[in-house]
Amino acid sequence: MSFQRSLTGILLSIFVASVPGISLAASFPDTAGTAYETSFGELKSMGVIQGYLDGLARPYGALNRAEALKVILSLDSKTKSRVAWYQGHLPAMPLFWDMDQAQWYSPYVEAAFEKSLLTGYPDGSLRPGQVLRVEEAVALLMRTVGEGTGNGGNADLSPYIENQSQQWYTAAINGAIRRNLIMHQGRLRLGTAITRGQFFDMAYRLSVVRSTNVAAFSGAEPVVAAVIPPSPVTYATVPVSPQRTSNVSALPYASEKYFAISIPSIGISDLTVSHPQDPFSKDGILEPLKYGVGHLFSYPGAGGKIMVYGHSSGYPWDLSQFTKIFRQINRLAVGDRIYITYSGSLYTYEVTQKQAIDAGDTTPFNDNGNGEELILYTCWPPDSISQRYLVHTLPVGAAVAVR
Repeated sequence: MSFQRSLTGILLSIFVASVPGISLAASFPDTAGTAYETSFGELKSMGVIQGYLDGLARPYGALNRAEALKVILSLDSKTKSRVAWYQGHLPAMPLFWDMDQAQWYSPYVEAAFEKSLLTGYPDGSLRPGQVLRVEEAVALLMRTVGEGTGNGGNADLSPYIENQSQQWYTAAINGAIRRNLIMHQGRLRLGTAITRGQFFDMAYRLSVVRSTNVAAFSGAEPVVAAVIPPSPVTYATVPVSPQRTSNVSALPYASEKYFAISIPSIGISDLTVSHPQDPFSKDGILEPLKYGVGHLFSYPGAGGKIMVYGHSSGYPWDLSQFTKIFRQINRLAVGDRIYITYSGSLYTYEVTQKQAIDAGDTTPFNDNGNGEELILYTCWPPDSISQRYLVHTLPVGAAVAVR
């Protein structure tokens, strides 16, 4: 049967579109009692951020550059109006070679470029699907208030952020500290992926600074009386042998594509992986399956749960080469390797467990803080929509640069 009904049934039960004007009372249970409770609640009430239909916000998950850009431009009424204008007046040619004007974030890119909030990379790319790093996040936020250009001298950033002086982002970090945008709890590590919670908290503080026209955020630092542990996942994984950590032998499976997957054990090679342009609608979720398989949640190397989903069956008249691409993932065995190329690096994963779950079970995708996990997902059994089949994998070794 069609993958349409089987996949969208669970994914549309996870996602919900942003609705402006939602009351703060309808907050997120996985931010309650955490350092992010206030910032997430306030941004949600402003219609800036969105949650999931299961009620979760996943504050410890990663976000990509396009998603961060949407949040920033939604904080200000003027930039929001420019985005709305571009939604009906997009230029025919994109600003960057690695995007097209049909993508959901194109109006945001046009508005951000107009305001000099982004310029792209030296090679003319935007890399919208790339995970946002800490220094990029701080620089992007500070540009909205006209700060962050130049190296800005030195600063003693401890204990809030690990410092590397005289870099392109130093002025932005100094400015963020002066404006008290960085939470005093924990440390932000340069060069690592920023979490949704870290980014949204800085965005919230900046919105307060701008709306009240003050020099720095003066709100109280969060006091966490008790940490609410995440709900445990109900399946067990098989530990990966620590001796098998080398990725040198994985290089033959590297791809020239931005995002691709190879699964040698079942004959899948260099298969395109696409993040849906609109993950909040049925058509948006299914669009990537015309070209290979789809992707949701976190990204390789960023930690958290990564879903790669694909067809296991289709209608007889659907002759697409991808309608049964995941029909044999049940043949994968514990210890088999899966290779993913993402943003110029090759990541290796090893199968730890397989399971069939009920159609409405979203438990395996809870971000429970246990680190990175890649999950292959399809409807099951083939030609049925009664269950879902999942192959769980864990990362093995370090990523290898391929270009």
